[in-house]
Amino acid sequence: MASNELFRKTLIQVRELLKHNKISPEDLLTVCQHRMRETSALNYFTNAVEKHDPLINSKIDLPLKGIPFSVKDNFYTEDMPTTCASLMLENHIPEFNATVVEKLHAYGGSMMGKDNMDEFAMGSGGCESQFGPVRNPWNYSELEVEGNDDFYVAGGSSGGSAAAVAAGATFFSIGSDTGGSVRVPAAFCGVVGLKPTYGALSRHGLVPLCNSLDVPGIFTRSVADSAFVFNILKGRDINDPTTIKQQIPNSRVKPEEDVKGMVIGIPKEHYIDGTHPDIRAAWDKAIKQFDDAGATVIEVSLPNQEYVQPCYRILCCSDVAINLAKFDEFEYGRRARHGEFKEELNYLSRDYGFSEKVKRRIAAGNFFLLEENKEKFINKALSLRRMIRGDYAKAFGAKDSSVSPFASTSGPLPCDLLLTPTTSVTSPLHSSFTAMADLDGTEGQDHKDLVGMPEVDYHVTGINIAGIPAISVPVGLSTNQHGHEMPIGLHLVAWEQQENKLFRAAKFLEQESNFQQWVENN
Repeated sequence: MASNELFRKTLIQVRELLKHNKISPEDLLTVCQHRMRETSALNYFTNAVEKHDPLINSKIDLPLKGIPFSVKDNFYTEDMPTTCASLMLENHIPEFNATVVEKLHAYGGSMMGKDNMDEFAMGSGGCESQFGPVRNPWNYSELEVEGNDDFYVAGGSSGGSAAAVAAGATFFSIGSDTGGSVRVPAAFCGVVGLKPTYGALSRHGLVPLCNSLDVPGIFTRSVADSAFVFNILKGRDINDPTTIKQQIPNSRVKPEEDVKGMVIGIPKEHYIDGTHPDIRAAWDKAIKQFDDAGATVIEVSLPNQEYVQPCYRILCCSDVAINLAKFDEFEYGRRARHGEFKEELNYLSRDYGFSEKVKRRIAAGNFFLLEENKEKFINKALSLRRMIRGDYAKAFGAKDSSVSPFASTSGPLPCDLLLTPTTSVTSPLHSSFTAMADLDGTEGQDHKDLVGMPEVDYHVTGINIAGIPAISVPVGLSTNQHGHEMPIGLHLVAWEQQENKLFRAAKFLEQESNFQQWVENN
């Protein structure tokens, strides 16, 4: 099979080719290495793997034998740098693998590299890495031909993970999702992005951003691929006490899925100003497709949606301040070359090692954590978190012990899933994004990283607050004002540990849109 056909295949498709000896693991490795060289300008890796796992040549039959993958550069990798795209961890080499990395190696996967990202996973564009921004594969060559050195952003913070899969350098990748950091890049790059239930996948070896919101996520080219990798990675880990103790059933995806009898909720609060007309049209089309297929489509309400961003920012910044306090240049982190006293050395090291954005979030977190501010900010944010989760519990008709016993958790009709756009815009050009996100150095900025960017993260962040699973599925294309076609992602949400329903409906959207087939042919 020609290499220009092979790198567009899905994980499930190449497994079948391997199974019938039509290709070898070496073929896959060669194809992906070739793609890495061809698309190196996209800057999706911080480090590439030169020596590959000996299991690739073994006779042992393993589920991922020889399948190339990559992991975000905030997952520990033994004997290979884990930098979080920060100068602070520029030369940090862990002594063990993160649990998800260990599992992927044990099942025969072949790691190609560490994925570029926003520094310490703080960002929505993939633009804030000390290794330079990630470039979206979509229309990159067209912009070069036009003589334009601008590029479309890959999304963040797991932009490198999404771009690597979209570019054909790997068949799947692992990112982390704290407030949409898997689903936003997936939508921008036209791939499938899964954020599982909190605790379904181990966080052991994942450098934390916000401990109670962080979830390892999965990027693939198809929904079936996503379910396959999820089944491998899910499960309890004794090294992570937050993993779900009971056994999580395997998720299976049929070649064609039927959604007859499902109840699909459409949250009225997600009809917001600024949503691109093509995205709104794709959402409306999907609603009709579910309705025509025999699903019941109803309007639901998530009344506390407007408080998601303030709640998220307070909790996230507070955890950032705590988690990054250990980088004091004595135990962890890079030491400044100058400084006579411990306090001065600590200040200079952190000033040099962290970006301005990271320092702003640390400062905000320390402010929220002041004793006099605990009631005003932290306690209110925790109360809001319970209310936000309660809204989702009500929509799904779920019994939830974390919600006040006096709150009603029963709606007019319990939903199986919720459907929204993933983002309100398609991937913007880097020049536009830097202005939109206040990254262009303009004086008097209001620092949107502290207040959120509704056009990018409005639809996705509440899912992390609630700890429930969601998936972004590419369903079509939008032609922007520059005449370039960019992918559109739709967002499905389920109640906790209901990934099976999520995959079933996501597969339905995928088969209705036929997006993956279009990618293979173009």
